[in-house]
Amino acid sequence: MSEGESSRDLSGLVVARVGRLIATGQAAEPYVLQGSDGERVESVEVFFRELIASGRSVATVRSYGMDLLRWWRFLHAVDVAWD
Repeated sequence: MSEGESSRDLSGLVVARVGRLIATGQAAEPYVLQGSDGERVESVEVFFRELIASGRSVATVRSYGMDLLRWWRFLHAVDVAWD
């Protein structure tokens, strides 16, 4: 660990089930990630639009969405901002 860094003991970390990935049923926007406040996560929306525009399948968008949701929950648990 370098100078100025602090260590975190994550052994007792509880990751709450905050936020959610919502299927919209729309081809142009098949999934939306909502944060813990119920608001859409704009940076994820932009990423999803890029995936769709590059010809990726809806299943790919869902897969990335589930991964990003897990990441969102972890960041919430360790009190780190998304950005």
